[in-house]
Amino acid sequence: MHLTDEQLNEYLDNETANRAEVKTHLDSCDECAARLSTLQALFVDLDSLPEVALSRDIAARFKPRPSLVPQLPRWLTLTASLQAAGALVALIVAIPFFSVMLPKVETPSFTTWFFEIQSLWTSWLDQLSTFNLPTFQPLPLPIMEMSTLFIALAIVSIIWIFGNGLLLRNRQS
Repeated sequence: MHLTDEQLNEYLDNETANRAEVKTHLDSCDECAARLSTLQALFVDLDSLPEVALSRDIAARFKPRPSLVPQLPRWLTLTASLQAAGALVALIVAIPFFSVMLPKVETPSFTTWFFEIQSLWTSWLDQLSTFNLPTFQPLPLPIMEMSTLFIALAIVSIIWIFGNGLLLRNRQS
């Protein structure tokens, strides 16, 4: 069995725990001794090379700079501010419409709602027992004019989509 390159490098660096065993193997194995002499010649050649200074310090790019405070890009701050302002304006515009519509909303009590669901269930069961296809009868909900609310939500959605489009846009173009 021959020595590995790692064992030979440890032997050259005087870092091997079993130096005597490696020396005994090198005395008896010509192939490992030749590999050791090749490694020694390589290290001698590497040590004879002149030191070359880098044209610029590459490590400086990867070192953290504690003096710099991380800041968001200006376009991102502006986009987030515009989104918040648009949402606030839409909320302010929608508040009067909510205050007008809320008194018109009649909420049934839990027992009334429960009895309506129970009567719908029994009517569906009756329709199934006569082999007719069941028809859907939605729960009675108050009907109110929602166009202004939809307009406000549409404006907020457009501003939101526009802002997120700016966030996701490729900045290299």
